[in-house]
Amino acid sequence: MNKLSFEENLEKLEALVKKLESGENSLDEAVKLYQEGIALAKICHEELKNAEEVIVKLMDSDNLVDFNKE
Repeated sequence: MNKLSFEENLEKLEALVKKLESGENSLDEAVKLYQEGIALAKICHEELKNAEEVIVKLMDSDNLVDFNKE
């Protein structure tokens, strides 16, 4: 189970992308980095989806005032 924060996972993902983009990896290493990147991307996506659900629930509650209404 991944216990890193969203920000830490995103930083790791960004570092992996830079390493892959450098072109200095063997094919085997590039494939491993890609697999790790996909796993991190899925984790980040899930965390963003969960955060969005919380925000939508909060916005749907009657306790909030829409300050953009005229």
